[in-house]
Amino acid sequence: MNIARSFFLLLAIVSLAALPTQAQQPAPTLRLPAILSDHMVIQRDTPARVWGWAQPGETVTITLGQATATAKADDQGEWSATLAKLAASDASLEMIVKSGADTLTVRDILVGDVWVCSGQSNMAFQLANCADGPAELAKAQRPEMRFFQVPGVSSGTPLADTKGQWVVCTPATAKGFSAVGYYFGREIQQSQKVPVGLIGSNQGASRAQVWLSREALAADPDLNKIYLQPFAAILDNPEEAKAAHEKWMKEGGEKYQQDRRAWFSERFMADKKKEPFTKPMPQPPATPEPLNVTEQTGFSTVLFNARINPLVNFPIRGALWYQGEGNVNDALYDRLLSALITDWRTRWGIGDFPFLIVQLPNKSKQQRDPAEQLGGWAPIRERQFKVHQNLANVGIVASIDLGSTEDPIENNNLHPVEKENIGKRLALVAGHYPYGEKGEFSGPILGKSSIEGAKIELTFDHAADGLKIGTPPKTSLTPQPPVDELRGFAIAGADKKFVAAKAIIVAPDRVSVWSESVPKPAFVRYGWQLSPVVNLYNSADLPAFPFRTDTD
Repeated sequence: MNIARSFFLLLAIVSLAALPTQAQQPAPTLRLPAILSDHMVIQRDTPARVWGWAQPGETVTITLGQATATAKADDQGEWSATLAKLAASDASLEMIVKSGADTLTVRDILVGDVWVCSGQSNMAFQLANCADGPAELAKAQRPEMRFFQVPGVSSGTPLADTKGQWVVCTPATAKGFSAVGYYFGREIQQSQKVPVGLIGSNQGASRAQVWLSREALAADPDLNKIYLQPFAAILDNPEEAKAAHEKWMKEGGEKYQQDRRAWFSERFMADKKKEPFTKPMPQPPATPEPLNVTEQTGFSTVLFNARINPLVNFPIRGALWYQGEGNVNDALYDRLLSALITDWRTRWGIGDFPFLIVQLPNKSKQQRDPAEQLGGWAPIRERQFKVHQNLANVGIVASIDLGSTEDPIENNNLHPVEKENIGKRLALVAGHYPYGEKGEFSGPILGKSSIEGAKIELTFDHAADGLKIGTPPKTSLTPQPPVDELRGFAIAGADKKFVAAKAIIVAPDRVSVWSESVPKPAFVRYGWQLSPVVNLYNSADLPAFPFRTDTD
């Protein structure tokens, strides 16, 4: 009996000893963020930042090529180090990170230029879906170009890490990556002769305010009032909002969302086959869907938190931005986008890196009468241009000739399937900003206007070797405009009643505009429509930016 009791007592002691206690919980082991992984491209000519997690107090040693550094993990197990600058190289490197008995090795690292590709659906639009996608994919074996796609998640608070991995550009990996990003990277790799890393951080239908930090929105009273305060309570209580949303899903929301997705899919297929579609759209539950940070991407800050904040320690060359459709009719868009750029630059802490904007293209059926003021995207293009004008090192691409077609289905599509020329024009702008190349990179920009009797004289910057009547690239989906005379100009007197105007090129950088019905002109507009017919180009075959000389 005593022996048995002793045995069970010993067993109990051993069992209790095996139970984890607070002191016995395993400390964090050595770990790197997802962005520091095999096949990555690190930014050339910039101190390389390496960071991660280890056991608190442990010393971490980092070796990358000939560069070395050490760091000590803080009480939370976080550590960071900076390595000496490295020149561009296509020679594969290894990075070895050691802490105590732990060793991590990151393989196949190249040194070149890294660009973030952000925005909404036209940036997210995949190469495989482009008009020339299959042909380009056949040539997409590019070992010196690498992709990192940030996963599609949201967060009410800033995240320190994301998921994902770097992949080498192959036909298999390129097909699902941003077409605009791919074409841009292809051009940069060929022109600069350096490896290129492209980070895809984009989301269809996203508005600009979801890509800013909470601090950036709160710093501007107007942005705070309009974009942050309506969501502040939910951002402050995400678990409560999540529970309410889960309840709604169980009580009919999940079925409604499934039925809605199926309806859109059926309508798409009917449109594709050009068949009639009369099935009614599913009706939502009687109770409106509760707002929920983790399930929706419409909340201010949530995509910055989940998809930008985890990247800001990673040096980049610059950022591409193709977004604006979600903020049409937003009077504060230029302030919002300016705040975003300033916010990102502050967070990255590498100076005013180039930020390159794609101005929205044309969309829907063309408006052949330039005096027809069908709202739409003209004001948002103007606000995008204002950001280019007001902030240093911000480039912009005119894409007014790269939109939809006359096809009734394509005309209702927000997503033109020709993206190559967008990427090429972005690369031209990049050639000027970070790379300092000579040669024209911009379409004509209105420099000044003057009233000369019954005409308005316009002088343009970026005329290159001279203005001309031009046409879109052959691969553009936009119908070819007439070439007999300049199109897209409208003129008005002090009453701002615009009419179609005549226009001629009177000097390499000047255009004269008039209308017999407006003897005393005061204002002129060009391409100031949703989908205008325009044909003013410079000798570099780049289209003029839409503009107006009147103000609201």
